[in-house]
Amino acid sequence: MVKSKRLQHIGILVPDAEAAAEWYIEKSDFEKKAEFTAQGSRVIFVYSRDTKVMCELIQRPAGSDEAADVETHGGRIDHIAYEAEDLEKEFAHAKEAGMDIIEGIVEVPEFWENGFQYFLVYGAGGEKVEYCKVL
Repeated sequence: MVKSKRLQHIGILVPDAEAAAEWYIEKSDFEKKAEFTAQGSRVIFVYSRDTKVMCELIQRPAGSDEAADVETHGGRIDHIAYEAEDLEKEFAHAKEAGMDIIEGIVEVPEFWENGFQYFLVYGAGGEKVEYCKVL
């Protein structure tokens, strides 16, 4: 069984990360937490002080299939992420449990001050579930 500490964020694919961040900030009282470029995608994290919800607004690179799909059909939730205390241990549990693994542990040094690690699996309904750790 994979154990998580709490909901970490909701990843949302958007056609324009800056415009999406402005909407959350101006219309829903979120604040900008961080902005990164990683693996060709522009990513802006926004955070609600009241609800403690964090959204990862992801703008895929121009010309990519995902960017074209989001431009045509609009934004959508890409994944839900849960924070894990010991990511390596939880990844071992995921493999032992027979989870359908999309990506093994990936480190993104651009995220946060000391980097970020995650692994991604499919849930029972085909949804993407991320387990992550801020380093």
